[in-house]
Amino acid sequence: MQRVLDIILRRERDVPAIPNCPDHHVDMRLRGKQGRPTRFSYQTEEEYTLIYYCPVEKCNQTATVQQVKTQIPVPGEAP
Repeated sequence: MQRVLDIILRRERDVPAIPNCPDHHVDMRLRGKQGRPTRFSYQTEEEYTLIYYCPVEKCNQTATVQQVKTQIPVPGEAP
């Protein structure tokens, strides 16, 4: 919902696609993806959590990013 409001109000957020380590200021690497599939057949949106870690040795910084994937319905095709 926040993304929709940003588009309507023409706000630009300065949020990087890949988070940075707060200690070392380097781009983090993707460790994995944890997803929550749609619960019902008529839903076309899935929510994922992306888990990132710092590539510097002996650093325990991690970050999570919520991402929503939406499927656009195509006439005549199953979702």
